[in-house]
Amino acid sequence: MLIITLLCSITPVALAKTRQSHLIDFLYDNQNADETFGIDNQDNAYAIEIIDYFNAYLVEVLFEVTKSVDIPTFKSFLINQIQTMFDVGEIDLYNILYYLDTLNRMEALETSLSSSLHNNIYMYLNETSQIGGGFGPTNTSTAANMVSTFFVYNIYAIIEEPVVNQAVHKNWVLLCNNTDGGYGGNQSLSSTIVTTYFAVYLVNELGDINDLVNKTKTLEYFKSFYFSDPDNIGNYGGYLPDALADNTLLSSTFYCVEGIEIIDESELNGVATVNWVLNRQNFLDGGFGDWVEGNDQRSSSVSTSFYAFKLLETFNSLGVLTEDIFMVELSFLTLIIVPSIIGVIILIIYLVIRKRRI
Repeated sequence: MLIITLLCSITPVALAKTRQSHLIDFLYDNQNADETFGIDNQDNAYAIEIIDYFNAYLVEVLFEVTKSVDIPTFKSFLINQIQTMFDVGEIDLYNILYYLDTLNRMEALETSLSSSLHNNIYMYLNETSQIGGGFGPTNTSTAANMVSTFFVYNIYAIIEEPVVNQAVHKNWVLLCNNTDGGYGGNQSLSSTIVTTYFAVYLVNELGDINDLVNKTKTLEYFKSFYFSDPDNIGNYGGYLPDALADNTLLSSTFYCVEGIEIIDESELNGVATVNWVLNRQNFLDGGFGDWVEGNDQRSSSVSTSFYAFKLLETFNSLGVLTEDIFMVELSFLTLIIVPSIIGVIILIIYLVIRKRRI
């Protein structure tokens, strides 16, 4: 009876909290000393979008100090990062987008950016425009690519400035079409899921989705990565990153689902994909992750957790994050309690055996 009581005392180590709470805790566990999140500026934007959605800028965590985002400090850091780019003449469009997106979620940009910094960004974007359409990665680029065109367009949108010659840019995107229905990074590159999604997004924004070279074929391109075998529980409902891959990923599923939704959302299998996403919440850390090759554990990250969040949002299923689940809390307290209880149990068993021998 004593042994059973001791074993039961372990149960607080596995705490029942909502999926949402576990996810928020995971994000804060990946907060750095300088208020940033994860490993790069993309993670910053991803973490803040989730935190902002749930209004979780301040969170009380059991057995730990309060976790929070120091918004004024974080905003100053982001603005200084952008300003430094222009001061030293080393502008990175990808980082600018993520900085601006993060800033804009914490406070409207018009109250964060000075007019001079706003104008510097706007003028630099204009200088990346290519005569034949599309945008280059820098203001000295002589050729456009799909990725930089996607980023530049979204920076224009976030600073609320118009994109001139939209038809020219849309036509450049259409010229990146390939015979498989997908789109490459430029007119000479093979199709990828990411660049095809960027193309679909841009065509829809710059014109109309029906302007795609072959809308049906592009839809089939995305659908070809869907894993439809219900007997394979680990992959059913997700999308493969390429035709030769064995495992579905949150990133490839995100881009395929977003692309299909723009073209024809009725072609999505929402129930299967939502269940697939939920099965990727890591019971050890609360984040969402993909299977690691050769391992039976998932590798959680801020980016994979963001893709999971966006997928649930796309299917209007964020409400499922309010359900309670049990997860192992690998805290300092756990490391003390579990070995101590095991030691006591072993000691009791030893004493019982010794007494019987006597």
